[in-house]
Amino acid sequence: MEKQVTRMTVQRLLISLGVTPKSNGYRYLTSAIMIKLEKRPGDVTMLRLCEQLGAENNATAASVERSMRFAIERAYNLNKLSGINDLFNAYVITKSPTLSDFIMYLVEYLDSFYQFDDLRIV
Repeated sequence: MEKQVTRMTVQRLLISLGVTPKSNGYRYLTSAIMIKLEKRPGDVTMLRLCEQLGAENNATAASVERSMRFAIERAYNLNKLSGINDLFNAYVITKSPTLSDFIMYLVEYLDSFYQFDDLRIV
């Protein structure tokens, strides 16, 4: 049986961590995580990722990065990101994570949780 990571899977994970769907950062984070899952983690730098998302959404790379950072900060300030510690059964989040760290944690979690013979991104 093949396991799949869908946009809905990523969105549910973000919501469970306190990232609200009404923010632009939520939409950008969803897309960024999907892009990172499709490629190897080192293939896409954060700058290129923000530029790509900006081009797709008619926004600047700076505004994309700011929106994602704001969504993460808001979730952290609401004490929701402690859920990442539960996902990993370790204290990986002790202070507000950087944007690249946050995305990396979720990509690693999804990659390992949904790892099977063939991981498919749909």
